[in-house]
Amino acid sequence: MRIDEASSGVWERGNPQRFSGEVWLRYTLLDDEGTNVGEVHFSAGARTHWHRHPKGQFLYVLSGRGRTRSRGETGRVLLPGDVVHVTEQEWHFHGGEPGSPMVHVAVNLGGRPEWGDPVPDDEYDEGF
Repeated sequence: MRIDEASSGVWERGNPQRFSGEVWLRYTLLDDEGTNVGEVHFSAGARTHWHRHPKGQFLYVLSGRGRTRSRGETGRVLLPGDVVHVTEQEWHFHGGEPGSPMVHVAVNLGGRPEWGDPVPDDEYDEGF
C-alpha cells in the first residue's frame, strides 16, 4: 500500500498549453499503467483545452459550479457531488462556470492524454 499525504503535495499552475485561465492542480500517486488521481482548481471561466484520455477518466466535483462537454454533444452543468465518466478517446473539456470556480478530483485511467486546441468562448458557451 502507498499513501500520498495531502500535506506533502505540490501544487502546480496549469500549463497554458493545456488550460485557459487560472488553474491549479496537484497530481498524486501514479501506478505502472499510468493511472493517477489529481485535484484540480479552476477559477471562474477557466477550463481545459479539448483533450482525450486513452483509457478514459472519472471526474468527481467537490465544490463550485462547472461545465463539461464532449464534441458533438450538449454541454452539462456540474455541481458538487456530480460524477462524470469520460469514455476512452472521447474528446471533451471541463472547467469552472463563467461566474463560479470549480474544484474536482480527476481519476485518469492510464496512459497520457492527448491535448488539442483551446476551447474558445463561443464553444464554451454553446449549449448552456
